[in-house]
Amino acid sequence: MESIKFIIYGIAMGIANVIPGVSGGTIAVILNFYDRLMESITLNLKIVKRNLPFLIPLFLGVGIGIVGLSKIMQFLLENFTTQTYFGFIGIVFGSLPLIFFKAKGKKNIKPMSWMPFVIALALMLYLAFANGDKETAKTIVKYTTLNMESFLMCFFSMAIATITMIIPGISGSLILIIMGMYGTIYGFAIAEFNIPLLIPCGLGAIFGILGGAKVVRFVLSRFEQLTYMGILGLLVGSIVQLFMLSNITLAFDLTLMTSIVVCVICFGIIYWFSLQEINRDKKEATN
Repeated sequence: MESIKFIIYGIAMGIANVIPGVSGGTIAVILNFYDRLMESITLNLKIVKRNLPFLIPLFLGVGIGIVGLSKIMQFLLENFTTQTYFGFIGIVFGSLPLIFFKAKGKKNIKPMSWMPFVIALALMLYLAFANGDKETAKTIVKYTTLNMESFLMCFFSMAIATITMIIPGISGSLILIIMGMYGTIYGFAIAEFNIPLLIPCGLGAIFGILGGAKVVRFVLSRFEQLTYMGILGLLVGSIVQLFMLSNITLAFDLTLMTSIVVCVICFGIIYWFSLQEINRDKKEATN
């Protein structure tokens, strides 16, 4: 029964990793298995072996979620661009209270901690306005065959995206959009099950998750507030990026109305989950 639960958790995390603006790490935090995941991802074979009953169904679920949603996401991005991106915006807004709560912890935000927030926000704003080719960033497939360039691009972009996927609050898929690799990896390599391109993608994911987990554990243990404030800056900045990707026209028409409705619904769902995690942390702190 517990294996089924972990498969469902993995599916939720996999789906989140496909959706730009949603963090798989945040889903792990919300569903309360993030600490166990971080403990399990290591090169220490004894720890891995001990956690196999947790890791195997979880990553099976992640695979199901990613493969199952890739085609759907590509269809939505191509045919309902504005509504889809407004949904992402709602999801990001809904996750902000949880990340701010994580940053604040048991104390107030230190003035120094606003520095990573400002730097991360400025970086996201720069990327939002510097990337003029929005269509390429969203859906166009850059690589369809395996060569040295496509191997390196798929490997490094997937490694970077995977590292960010396991950090609560940062969307690996959004990073892929910014790098212009979302269409290649999710829209082609995974959705079309292109084996040659899946090889560097898989190697990059393994490298990213093993290296990323170690980095995340170190950073959160030493610089928790600074890290979460940086994540908060990335999230706030990603809202601008998502808005610019949405192709919205500020005309009172059906597209705008449906986009706002989707945004509100997605915000409500994620905000509710965020509140559950905040309340759970508060109870644990008082016990």
